[in-house]
Parts: sequence; C-alpha cells; structure tokens
Amino acid sequence: MPIVPAPRPSGLQSAGQVATLALSRPPVWEVERVLLNRNGSGVALVGRRGIAIVELPQRSGDPPLYDRGRDTITCRVEYVAERFLSCHPKLEVMAAAWHPGSLENNHIVILASDNYLRIYNLSSNEIPEQAISVGLSKAGVISSSNSICNSTLGQNAVTFDFGPPSEPIKCSSGNPISNGVIENLVDQEDEKRQKYLGLQWPVFILYGSGEVFFTITILSSNRSPVRKLYGPLSMSPPCDDNYGSDYCSLLVLHSCPPVLVIATTAGRLHHCIVIDSDVEKDGGSLETEPQQGVYFSVPTTVKLHVYESIELELSLLPDDEGFTSLLLLHPDPASPTRYWVSHDAGVHGITVPFIEGLIQYTELPDDAAFLSSESPCIVDHLVCTRSLTSSGPMPVMGLVANTPSHALYVLLASGRIIPVSMPAAFVPQVADSSGTEFNPAVSPLRKVHTENFEDHIRSVLHRSLSQPLLASGSDSKVTAGEYLNLLSRVTSTLRMHYMQPQQGARVDIQRRSDILIEQKQRLQGEIDDLQTSKRLLTEKAHELAEKYEEANDKKSQLIDRLERVLSQVMRVLPVLSAGEKNMMKELESMQSHISTFMNQLSEIKVKNKWQTSQMEKFQSTEASKTQRVSSVSENQLRALKQALSKEGEKLSGLLERVNQVKQDLQL
Repeated sequence: MPIVPAPRPSGLQSAGQVATLALSRPPVWEVERVLLNRNGSGVALVGRRGIAIVELPQRSGDPPLYDRGRDTITCRVEYVAERFLSCHPKLEVMAAAWHPGSLENNHIVILASDNYLRIYNLSSNEIPEQAISVGLSKAGVISSSNSICNSTLGQNAVTFDFGPPSEPIKCSSGNPISNGVIENLVDQEDEKRQKYLGLQWPVFILYGSGEVFFTITILSSNRSPVRKLYGPLSMSPPCDDNYGSDYCSLLVLHSCPPVLVIATTAGRLHHCIVIDSDVEKDGGSLETEPQQGVYFSVPTTVKLHVYESIELELSLLPDDEGFTSLLLLHPDPASPTRYWVSHDAGVHGITVPFIEGLIQYTELPDDAAFLSSESPCIVDHLVCTRSLTSSGPMPVMGLVANTPSHALYVLLASGRIIPVSMPAAFVPQVADSSGTEFNPAVSPLRKVHTENFEDHIRSVLHRSLSQPLLASGSDSKVTAGEYLNLLSRVTSTLRMHYMQPQQGARVDIQRRSDILIEQKQRLQGEIDDLQTSKRLLTEKAHELAEKYEEANDKKSQLIDRLERVLSQVMRVLPVLSAGEKNMMKELESMQSHISTFMNQLSEIKVKNKWQTSQMEKFQSTEASKTQRVSSVSENQLRALKQALSKEGEKLSGLLERVNQVKQDLQL
C-alpha cells in the first residue's frame, strides 16, 4: 500500500515529526498532480486515467496533529467518474481543479480529452452536475477519430483556470466578465448562500493551437440550462507567428482586470490583460446551431492585450537550444504579482510589477487617470537540473511555497526536496500626491538624480539573467571540459549580471553619499548660525520681558493715582451729583418728620410718668384694700384692660419709630 507524507503543521516542523497517510484504495495509475482544496479537508490526486479524492483526517490538540499525532493514518479514498473513465479507455483527464465557488469545498471540475468540462459534486461522484462542451467541432460525442484529428489540428482543450467572480444576473445577456465581485451580502444565511452560489465564475480554456475561450459556470440550482462558449479571444497587437505555438499551460492572476499568463513548451510566456469593451446587443452577434442545449463559438467583445512576452532559459547546455518541456504555472499565495514556473529542467520565479499598478488603480476615484508603468517583469532562475550533458534527466515533480518561512520547496524525480529561499517580491513605489501643487526650488541633490534614488538603484541592480541552483540527475563521470564550460558560464553570469550591477550601484551610492555628506556639512554650519541667532534672540526676549513687567507695574501705579485724583476732584466739585441730590431730598423729608416725632415722644413720656405715679399709688394702697371688697365690676375691668393694651401698642409703635429716626440721624 503506497504511503503519502502528510503536510506538517508549523508546530511539528521544529520537533521533526512526520505523519504518514496510507490510502485505503491506492490508485493504479500514475499521479501527476496533487491538489489541496481550500479548507484542507481533501486532496485530489490527478492522473491521466482518473482522479482520486483523499479525505484528510481532522486535526486536534496543540499543536494541531492529524488523528492525535499517530505516525501512520489510513485515509478514505473515493474516485471521481471511475465507471465513466473505465468504460472509455481512450479518454484521458487533461486538467482538474477545485471549484472556488463551492461552499463546502466539495466540487471538482474535470477537463477530459473529449473536450467536455464536467463539474462533479463529491456527494455524487459518478454523475456530473454540469457538463459543458468546449469542443471547437460540432461533434458532441466521444470518438477516437475526432479526438485524434482535433489533437492534430490543435483544437483540443489542454488546460483551464478560473477567473475572478462576477455578480449574479437573471439573464445571460451580454458579457459577465467585468461585472465585478459582489460586495453586499444580506444577513440571512439562506439568502447569503444563494447569492454566493449565484456568482458567475468565468473559466478560461486554452487550446493547443493557442486560442483562448471562456465560459461561465454557476453552482446555483436555478442556473440557465443554456451555456455559451465565448471566443476565440483575439490577441492584440497582432504578431506574425501568432505568439508561437504548442501552448501547454494557462494561469489567471486575479486583478482588475484579470491578467492571463499563457505558456508554450518552448519556454515563452505571454502576459495578457483581459479587456472587456462595451458589450453589443445579442441581435448583432451570430451563433452557430445549438447542440444538446449548448451554443458554440459565440462572438465576444473580450480581447487579450499582450502586455509583454518573455522567453525563459530552460537549459544551461550550450547545444540545447531546441529543448522543449511542459511548463506548469503555480500562483504565489503570498503575493498576487508573482507566480512560479516548473518544468523538466528547473524552476523559475516571475514577478509582474504591472499587476500592482492595476490593484492600486482600483482603489483610486473613478475619474482618476491610469498611469502606465514601463517596468518589465522580473525573472529569477531558481533551480536548474539540466546543466551537464553527462547528467541524466531530473525533472521537477512539484513545488510548494511556504509563506511563513519564505521558502520554496522543490520536489525532484529522485525524491529529493530542495529548499530555496524565495526572492523578495516587487515593492511598488508609493506616489506622494500631497505636493503636486507645490513646486519648491530644485536642490543640488535633484540636479544629480532627477528620478527617485531607490528606483534608480533598483534599475541598476535589475538583471535579465540569474544563476540558479544546480542539481544533477546521475552520478556519471563529468569531463573536465564540461566542468570548465559550466564554471565559465557561471562566472560570466555572476560577473556580468551580479557583480557589475552591484559595482555600479556601489559607485552611485558612494557618489550620493559624498553629496549628502557635503550637504550635511553645509547644513550643519547653517544650523550652528541659526543656533547662535536663536541664543541672541532668546536673550533679547528675556530683556524685553523684564522691561515689559516694569512697564506693566508702572502702568498699574499710574492708574491707581489717576483714580484717586478723580475721586478727590469729584468731591470738591460745586455742583451736586444726581445721587447727592436724591440723598438731600431724603434728608429734608426726614427733618420735617423729626419735630412731629419729638412732640409725640414727649407726650408718651408724660403719659408714662403719669402711669408710673398711678401704679405707685396703687401699690401703696393695695395692702389696705385687701380686706375691702372691690367695688369695680367685671365689665369695667375688661374695658380697663382693653384700654391699657391699646395704649401699650401705641407706645411700642412710637418707640420703634423713635429708634428708627435715631438710626437714620445717627444720634
């Protein structure tokens, strides 16, 4: 039973533990590619004669381990379209991929040699949910003669890739390539699922002749039964050789608009921008006769603009110019501007700075102008396995990029894994728009370097060739001439493309450093002068502050003296003021009442004296009258009490008025 090493968690790498996955039903055919789905629950083993789905066990613990850290784990294996492929022995699987629009990550798309694109759900892996014919001929049936003829003419589909999704529409009118990704999803789970399943995922299909078509896939159950195949997409600007032949691989770099990378077996790569002009009415397009509910060859306004074409150096052998190989394109999970190319002779890394400009342009306002960048792509030759004539073939079987460790692991046919440090991705230059309206004087530094110094150093250090890691495929004896040729080539590459740019960059940096040192010395002298001026100004400010305090004190004293003078002047003025006149009137009115109050007071005193004498007489005769019965009646006593109380009230009122007058007159 074959065993497959499982992907290790980050926590196990330091411990050196490896979990082995044993397949319950190992495939009998050769596995060419291994595809992991988005959530890591399943692995697809893709071969020419079938596709096996390996169900990965769940992780648990800290660090997360497969099946609690067991060394060997038996995994369940299911085959997709096993009966269908066994009934058609001449049918082969050309390409396969997990559908990115699947919520449960259980939809897989298969492109077979009969030019049919089939979408399978793993819950029912024998009957496809959708079958889209992508053949350029009108024969919609499987036939060995048609397949051989189409393969000879280059009309067979060789590979496909998914583009960015577009928002769902009710009708399939127009071109849904550039409708944009849906942004606002409702909170309800059912509507959210339906809207996500209703996303339209364009599938770009590459044919052996170099033609590119695309179709739309929808996983929703209410999709339209009519499926169109748009194309062929015209490539501009036109080229005499139609941009080469023997196309083998296709990759979609997700940007807005998307960028297609088309590869040929000769090592040529074409970066094509998908341009979608205004969609014409359906009445203006011609469609061929429908077969089995599918329309073929529908004209479209989508075009491919070839931004740049590059040619890779596949082999380092001097007499190996006609070497061809199948190129496999792998996207970089860490950066959308970079992808990897693997083939029988090594690995290349391609960085496309133009994509970063497209991504930044989507964040600008709608009326902003697009500033095209002339920066060419950066090619890094990382691994070469075809450097010696006597060494046997050592094809690259696969690679994987580890983002946390910034390492690229390359698997060779011998089973050896080569770790390669990933080169730094392209870092865009951030444009500062705040100083667009300000035009300062040109400094001496700008006179020497009119462009950004970082961009200048990057352009100086840019190289068109790189020295890869060398790997040999056999232990056969190598001649001295081969060693000498290889050493001469490596030395020439290092001298021309590594040392000379670095020496030029060193000279420019030294020149820039000298200018900066000179500017620093001049600015330091100006700073010293400014510091002296600052010290003098500070001393002057202290003196002025002391004088200000003295002047402020004198001002306060003068104000106080002025107030006192004004008060004295107002007092000696012969004219009375309004307040004094009012006070005079009040005093005169009080003086007129004083005589009346004095008369009343004298009367009160007389009455008081008389009452006092009467009381004394009454007290002296009281003892002699104890034995005598009073001749005063009760009514007389009551009247007498009332009269006395009234007199007492009058006396108290007069006393209060007298006291008030004394207070007013201050007596």
